[in-house]
Amino acid sequence: MLPQPIDFSVVISSRNRAHALSGCFDALSAAARNATDLSLELVFVDNNSTDGTAEIVRQWSASAPIPVQIIHESKPGLSNARNAGIAAAKGRILAFTDDDCEVSPDYFNTLSRLFAEDEAIVMRGGRVDLGDERDLPITIKTDAERAVLTHDLHAGGFIHGCNMAFPKAMVDRVGLFDPQFGAGAEFRSGEDTDYIHRAFAAGITVEYRPELVVKHFHGRRDLKDIEKLHNGYSYGNGALYAKYMFDRRSNMRGMLRWDIRQAVKEAFGGRKLDAAMGLTYRATVRQNLAGVLAYWRSPSRRAAP
Repeated sequence: MLPQPIDFSVVISSRNRAHALSGCFDALSAAARNATDLSLELVFVDNNSTDGTAEIVRQWSASAPIPVQIIHESKPGLSNARNAGIAAAKGRILAFTDDDCEVSPDYFNTLSRLFAEDEAIVMRGGRVDLGDERDLPITIKTDAERAVLTHDLHAGGFIHGCNMAFPKAMVDRVGLFDPQFGAGAEFRSGEDTDYIHRAFAAGITVEYRPELVVKHFHGRRDLKDIEKLHNGYSYGNGALYAKYMFDRRSNMRGMLRWDIRQAVKEAFGGRKLDAAMGLTYRATVRQNLAGVLAYWRSPSRRAAP
């Protein structure tokens, strides 16, 4: 008897966050129990944890409502972990979220409805709400209207890597995540921005759907943490600007020029990027340029996808 095809593989990567996995797993369980007509699996990638993460996942998987694969990836970095998850996943659709996120109760049913009638490959992402009101309003996306990525828009933040899904067949056209980018990697961030940019460049529709919801419990409540996070994002964006600097099909150069123009205006009394958060365009551009230089100096960039 042939095995039942799997509709959706959820890919979660984690490193040393055993203490915080229960909320993520409880939400997945609730969503899975609401999706009785779908075949699901969880691919959990342990990115070389030392805190007992794998044992926590094994204990949960013993009574989980969906099958669980536990993958060990020793190479550091979110892109390496996600690539390991892609290789192991058996589902037709790959859905990515993070270990500090909770999917909505209708998450799988919404995914199923969105992908049901596609005649071509579509990459989708959805709403990211703040999970804890004590956390600062960062790394969220609360736009209320559907949107489609165009050449005039920056891929960064258009959809978020913690709420992102696409057919596994898309990997044949786009390739894997670039291991130079993402948390724990050389350029600190930007792995999802790069992947979205590459999908769009390959002619794939990239769509934001607000009805696909996760809650993000990021835990950042100090402005110094926000500054550090934003610096990492800006540095990663700078490396992406360098990666695509001489690609005529890419809009990344235009995005860098826009940041520079805003920084010049800011220097002459224009508005700051986010005064309440203490974020400035000038600091953004400094990190952008640092990322550009770091990318050009990096010997590993020659192997980039």
